[in-house]
Amino acid sequence: MFYELYLRSFCDGNGDGIGDLKGAEKKLDYIAELGMEGIWLLPIMQSPAYHGYSVTDFFAINPIYGDLKDLRNFLYGAHKRDLKVILDLPLNHTSPSHEWFLKALDGEKPYCDWYLFLQSEEWLKARRHWDNQQVWSNYSGRWVYALFGPGSPDLNFESPSLWQQIKEVLTFWLSVGFDGFRFDAAKHIFDFSIEKGICEYQHSRNIAFWKEMTSHCRAISPDCLFVSEVWDDARIVDMYSSIFGIGFNFPLAEDLKLAIASRNAESLVKALKTDMQRFFRSKRSYESGTFLTNHDMTRLVSSMNGDRDLALLALTVLLTLPGLPFLYYGEELGMEGVYDEYFNEEQLEPFLWYENGYGPGQTEWKALGKNRPHGGVSIQAQSGIAGSYFERFKNILRFRRDNPWLRFTTIKSISRKKDLVMINLHGSKGNAILYHNTGNSRATLDTTGTPVVINGRLEKQRGRWSMAGLSSAIEVLDGE
Repeated sequence: MFYELYLRSFCDGNGDGIGDLKGAEKKLDYIAELGMEGIWLLPIMQSPAYHGYSVTDFFAINPIYGDLKDLRNFLYGAHKRDLKVILDLPLNHTSPSHEWFLKALDGEKPYCDWYLFLQSEEWLKARRHWDNQQVWSNYSGRWVYALFGPGSPDLNFESPSLWQQIKEVLTFWLSVGFDGFRFDAAKHIFDFSIEKGICEYQHSRNIAFWKEMTSHCRAISPDCLFVSEVWDDARIVDMYSSIFGIGFNFPLAEDLKLAIASRNAESLVKALKTDMQRFFRSKRSYESGTFLTNHDMTRLVSSMNGDRDLALLALTVLLTLPGLPFLYYGEELGMEGVYDEYFNEEQLEPFLWYENGYGPGQTEWKALGKNRPHGGVSIQAQSGIAGSYFERFKNILRFRRDNPWLRFTTIKSISRKKDLVMINLHGSKGNAILYHNTGNSRATLDTTGTPVVINGRLEKQRGRWSMAGLSSAIEVLDGE
C-alpha cells in the first residue's frame, strides 16, 4: 500500500505553518504503522502554485519544503523503515515563470523549440478533448499551446534536445534517492496534431517516449517503480501501463464509489466485472494501481454523503481486491472535501493532528472549511478510541498488511445474493471467498466453513453465520 502525501498540509517541521520535509520525516513512524509500504510524494519542485504542478525549476526543491539535505534525510528515514518513495513528476508542462519559457519567449535556442508556438490562425479553433475549452494562451502577444490553462504552457516534445533534458531531470531525482516516479498526464506528451491543427492523442508516439524514459531510469536503477496517470478506457490504459508496470484504475475508483453510495449490489458486481477484467487472468502484463480518492477528487466520506459506514465498506472492498492500493492522506481520519476544478482546495485541507486545530507540527497554511476544529476529525480525538473511524480504518489497513497475498490473486468469479456480494479469489493461500453486505439488514452466509470478519460484525447463530449490514468477511477455503 502507498500513502499519497501532500507535503504542504501534512506536518510542519519549522513552525511556519506549512508542511515540509522535516515535519514529514517526524511522522514516518506514523505512516509505517498504518501498514504502508511506500509513499507517493506530490510535487516538491520549485513552483509558484500551491499544488506544485506548474514547475519553475525541475532541479530544485521548493524552499518552503526544505532543501536537498532535508530531502535526503526524509528519504533515508523512509528507507530505514522499508518505505519506498516515488516522486510525482509533471513533465508535460511548466510554469510560465520557468526560465525555459521566458527564454523561449525571447526566441533563445533551444528553448524556443521546447514550447509549441502558434503557426496558423486555424489552430486557434482547436478545443480541449474533454470539455471543449480553448487550448491556446496569449503571453506577451505570443500564442502558446497550454492544454491545462495559461498557468501551464505545454512542453513541445517534438524537440530531441528536450528529451535529453528530461533524462537529466530523471537522473537527478534518482541520484537523490527516490525509488521511482508517478508520471502526471502521461497520455498528454503528444496530444496536439501539428498536421491537422487539432487536439488529438498520439498514443504510439507517447508510448515511444515513455519507453525511452523508463529504459533510461531502469539503466540507472533496475528496480525503479513507475505509476502512470492515464484516465481512459481499458484498452488505452493497457497500452501505457504495460510500459510502466503499474497503471491507475480510474474507472474502478468511480464505479465502486457510485455502487456503494447507492447501496446497489448489482451495480457493484457489474463494476467489478467490468473494471477488474484483467484480474480474471492469471498472467498480467502490469499491476493495477487501485484507489478511491486522490488530490484531484472529492474525498471518500463526502462521496458517501457523510456516511462513514459506507466509506469503510468501500475501503474494505478496495483493500480485498488484487492490485496495489494507493490511499490519500487524511482519508484515515474521515476528512471531507468536495473537488472543484476552479476552487481546488477543499480536498487539500491540513491534516488534523489536534482537536483544536493547533499545536506543534500542525499545518495552518489555509483555513479549515470542511474539517474544522472540535469536529472529531483529528488524530487526537480518534486515536485509541474503540469504534472511532480512525481505529476502524486502521483495522482494515491492518488486514491488508497481514494478507499481502491478496495483491497478486486472480478473480475466479463474482456473484450476488440480494445485497450480499461474493468474490471468489485464487492466490498463494489457495482459494478464498470475500463477502460484502451492501444492505442494512443482516445477511446469512451459505457456508459450513469459518469466515473471519474484516469490517463490521459477524456472528454464528443456530449453526449459521450471519453478517450485519455494511460488513465484510473472508473465508479461506484451502491452502497451497
